[in-house]
Amino acid sequence: VRKYDMCEGITFDEIMKNVDSLLQRKCQSVRSTNHSLIINIVPVKDSLTTSLCAEDEWDFPYVVHLWPSVLLRNLLPYQITYSVEGNVNKYDTLQEGFSAQIHNAVLDQTKLDLQLLNYLDQNWRSEYHIKSNLPDISFTTFHCVTELDKTELDIAIHVTYTTGQMIIEIHSPYWMVNKTGRMLQYKADGIHRKHPPDYKQPLLFSFQPKNFRQNNKVQLRVTDSELSDQFSLDTVGSHGSVKCKSHKKEYQVGVTINNSSFNITRIVTFTPFFMISNRSKYTLEVAEEGKEKWIPIVLQQCIPFWPENDANKLLVRVENSDLPPKKINFDQQESCLLLHLDNKLGGIAVDVNPTEHSTVITFSNYHDGAAPFLLINHTKEEIEYGQSSLSELEDCLQPSKAVLYTWADPTGSKKLKWRCGNRTEEISPKEVFSYMSSKHRKVTLCLPELVPVSSLQLKSVSMCDKMEILNVDSRKVVYLMSFYEGLQRIVLITEDENVFKLTYESVKAELAEQEIVLSLQDVGISLVNNYTKQEVSYIGITSSDVVWETKPKKKSRWRPMSVKQIDKLEQEFRDYSELSPSENKIVELESNVCLTPNGMNMKIQQPNEIPIRRNYLPALKVEYSSSAHQKSFRIQIYRIQIQNQIPGAIFPFVFYPIKPPKSITLDSAPKPFTDVSIVMRTSGHSQISHIKYFKVLIQEMDLRLDLGFLNAVGEFFTQTDVPSDQELELFKKDVESLQEELMSVSSMDTSQISLYEYFHISPIKAIKQMYILILGLDVLGNPFGFIRGLSEGVEAFFYEPYQGAIQGPEEFIEGMALGFKALVGGAVGGLAGAASRITGAMAKGVAAITMDEDYQQKRREAMNKQPTGLREGITRGGKGLVSILRETVVYNDLLLLMLLGAQEEGAAGFFKGVGKGLVGAVARPTGGIIDMASSTFQGIKKVADSSEDVISLRPPRFFSEDGVIRPYRLRDGTGSQMLQVKKMKDKILTDI
Repeated sequence: VRKYDMCEGITFDEIMKNVDSLLQRKCQSVRSTNHSLIINIVPVKDSLTTSLCAEDEWDFPYVVHLWPSVLLRNLLPYQITYSVEGNVNKYDTLQEGFSAQIHNAVLDQTKLDLQLLNYLDQNWRSEYHIKSNLPDISFTTFHCVTELDKTELDIAIHVTYTTGQMIIEIHSPYWMVNKTGRMLQYKADGIHRKHPPDYKQPLLFSFQPKNFRQNNKVQLRVTDSELSDQFSLDTVGSHGSVKCKSHKKEYQVGVTINNSSFNITRIVTFTPFFMISNRSKYTLEVAEEGKEKWIPIVLQQCIPFWPENDANKLLVRVENSDLPPKKINFDQQESCLLLHLDNKLGGIAVDVNPTEHSTVITFSNYHDGAAPFLLINHTKEEIEYGQSSLSELEDCLQPSKAVLYTWADPTGSKKLKWRCGNRTEEISPKEVFSYMSSKHRKVTLCLPELVPVSSLQLKSVSMCDKMEILNVDSRKVVYLMSFYEGLQRIVLITEDENVFKLTYESVKAELAEQEIVLSLQDVGISLVNNYTKQEVSYIGITSSDVVWETKPKKKSRWRPMSVKQIDKLEQEFRDYSELSPSENKIVELESNVCLTPNGMNMKIQQPNEIPIRRNYLPALKVEYSSSAHQKSFRIQIYRIQIQNQIPGAIFPFVFYPIKPPKSITLDSAPKPFTDVSIVMRTSGHSQISHIKYFKVLIQEMDLRLDLGFLNAVGEFFTQTDVPSDQELELFKKDVESLQEELMSVSSMDTSQISLYEYFHISPIKAIKQMYILILGLDVLGNPFGFIRGLSEGVEAFFYEPYQGAIQGPEEFIEGMALGFKALVGGAVGGLAGAASRITGAMAKGVAAITMDEDYQQKRREAMNKQPTGLREGITRGGKGLVSILRETVVYNDLLLLMLLGAQEEGAAGFFKGVGKGLVGAVARPTGGIIDMASSTFQGIKKVADSSEDVISLRPPRFFSEDGVIRPYRLRDGTGSQMLQVKKMKDKILTDI
C-alpha cells in the first residue's frame, strides 16, 4: 500500500550545480497533510574518474547519495523508545547499540519524546528539540515517570552535522560498574548518586551540564565510610586505587578507566582492591590474622577481601581438615609459593599478584616445578636440611634419595640450610622471571676445578646455574650443582666427579651449527594516502658514516675504533687519497698506521701489527644462529628517522636519534640506535623457553608530534566508515564486558612461561614521566608501576648506554665457553642492580627513572594559571596522543593561531574539529587531560635547537593530477616542495 506521494523531480542540471551540497525533497503522506517523508540528496563527483580531464561537463559521472534527515543512535546500555511530536502514542523501540532513521524530522521544528526503560527499575522521560547549530555535546534531562520519585537524570547528546544528515547519539559520559559487592556512592559538585551492590547494570553518571567543561573530579564512599579524596574519571587507561576510611576499617577500591568502542563514553569499573581466587580442587577457608571469622571459598570462586588491620597476613586451611592453617603475606609479590599440607592432601600453590588497581591472591593445584627445590642426595652421607629461619633443621635426607622441598614457614626466610658431615651451607632459589615478573640478580658461580675451598675463586655472572666444590671434612669433597629441568629447580649434591663434569657439560654454551646474516645498507618506507594524494610520512633507516675497524686477533671479529681515532684516520686517508698515491704511506698517530692506495691490507704497525679496514655499519643487520639446544638472535638498527611530509608541518622531523655530547662519544665506538641481543636454550624435555640472555640498548631520541600529523596518520590507518553491523558488534562486546564476574577480572595470564636468566632494557628518556610531568594527566595510582624498584637520580641517562656494552650472541657464547666467564657491561642504562618487575601489560604505563622536583614545582605553578573552556571537538578522539617534546607539549592548532594572529576565539576554539584524527582520546578535554604549562613556548625554542643537525632524507613525493603512485623522482619532489613553501608563506602573509 502506497504511504507517500511522489516528490518533485530533480534535474541533472541541478546535480551539476550543487555538487557536495544539499538538495531536499519531500514526499507528502497520503493519509495526513501534517506528515511527509524528507529525503536529503547530496550529489558528489565520482572520485575514481573525475581526475581525468574532460572538456564537456556532461561526461562527468556523479554519485547521488540519499539520506534520511536524522539518524538516531542509542549508545546507552538500556532500551529507549522515541516518538516524533504529533504521532500520538506511537513509540518506536530502539535497542541498546542500534540506530534508527527518522525520515520526517525537520531541523528547528521537530521534537522527540524520549523514554529510558528499566533504568534503576524505573522508566524515565525527556523531550528533545532537534535544532541546528547545537554544540558537539549537549544535555537533556530525564525525569522519573513515577510521581513519587522526583530524581533528575542528565543524559548527554552528541551531535554531528554532515552535508546529508544530522546524527544524534544518546549516551552517558560515564558508565559506572560496581563489582565490589558493597554500596557505593559517587559525589561531585551538585551530584550525588547511589550504586546498589546488587545492581549488575552500569550506573549512568555525568557531572552537572554547567560544569561539564571544567576540571571535574569525583569522590567515592563505600558502605558507611567517609568520602575519599577527589579523583578524575577522564584519563583513559588509568589504573589505580582509592581509599575510603571508616571507623572500623579502611576500604581500598580498585578503579579502572577504559574507553568504549564508540569513544565518547568512559567505562569506570570499581573492584575490591584485594581479591582471593580459588582454582584448587579443595574448598578452602581464609581468615585475616588476628580475626576469628573464617571465610569459605569453593572451587572456581573469587571473593572480595577487605582487610581490617595492617598486618597483611592471611591464614588459609582446607575445609574439614585438622591441619593447622598456613600463613602467607599478601602485601608482596609471590610467584608459585607452595604450601605444604600433608602426604594425603599434598600441597597448594599460592600466587600474590599486586598491581596498581588490585592485589589478587590465587590458590591453585600443585604442578611440576611448584616446589622451590628438588633436593637429590647422591652421596654416602646423610644430609640434614631445613628452612634457614627456623631454629632447628627439619629433616634428614638419606643417601641415594630425593625430596621435593617447600618452606615450612611461608612468611620466613627463603633460604635452605643443609648440613653434610661438619659442613653447613645455605642455598636460595635463584630468582628467574617470566613475562609477568622479573628480578635481575647476580648469582655466584664456581669454576669446575678440584681445588680447596680456601683457594676457590668466586665470580659474579648473570647465570642461572650454580656449581660449587665443598670440603665436607679434611678427607672428603662434595660437589653441589643447581640447575633447571623445565620449571623445576634441582639441587644435586654428589661425591662423583664424573657426575659433576657431565652436568657441567650439559649446561654450558654450544657453538653455532647454522648461521644466517641479513645486512641492508639503507631502507626507506613511504606512507602514502592515495585518497588525499599526499605522502604522510617517510621513514628512513640509514647506515653509518665511514667507520674504521680493527681485528686484534686472527679469529676475532672486526671491531670499530673510537670516534676520536676514526676522525683522525679518516682525515688522514682523505688527504692521502686526494694525491692519487701509488705507494703506501705511514701515518703517525697514537701509533704508526700504514695506509695503502687501494685501501687493502692496511694495518697498525706498533706496538703490535693489527689489521685495519675502512668500512661502515649497515642500516639494518639481523643475525640468527642455532645449535642443537640453543638459538640466538641479534637485531641492530643504526639510525632511524621519521619525517612529517605534510606541507607546512610544524615539526618536519617526527623522530630521530640525538647525538650525545662529543665528550661522551670521542672515546667510544659508534653505536647503533637500537641493539637487541637474545640467547635462548631448550630446557631439557620441556617446551618452556629458557632465555639465558636478553638485552636491549636504545640511544636517546627526540619525538615530536603535532595534531596535523596525528590526524593524517590516524586517517591513514583508520577505516573511515565502520560498517553499522561492526559498530553494533563492538557495542555488544562493551556491554558483555560489564557482566564479567570477579573470577574473570582476577584471571592471570596463562600464556607460555619463559624463564629469564639475564634481562635488561635500556630505558627511554624521551617518554620518561610522560603521563604526569609532561601530559599533566590526572591518573590513579602509580603510572610507572610496571617497572618497580628503579633507582632515582640518574642524570647521565643515555650516556651510560652509549658508553656501555651490549653483547651479541657470539660474545655471550664465547664468554660461557671459556669457563662461564663474567658477562661484560654492568651499568648499561643506569639499571645495574635494580630489582625490576615487568608485567605483561606493557601498555599500562611508562618507565619513570628520575623525578625532577623542579619540574613538578613548575607544573604546580602552571596549573594555577590553567585556561578553561576547552571545546568538545576532541570527543571523537583516541587515547590521548599528543606532542611529546621532551619536557613540554605543543599543539599544531595553537601554534598556527599564534602565527596567524590568534583570532578572538583563541583557546576556546583550541580543539574544535580536531576529533577524528586522535584514536582513543578522552570524551572532553578537561583540565585533567592537559596542564597548559607556562613553559610551553619556551619548550618550542628549546626543542627547535635540538634539531639543527637533522637533515631531511628527501622532499615529499609529488603526485600528478591522475593520483597514480609512481617511482619517486627527486627532481619532482624538490620542485613541488618549493611551490608548497611559497604558497604557505603567501597564505601567512595574507592572513596577517
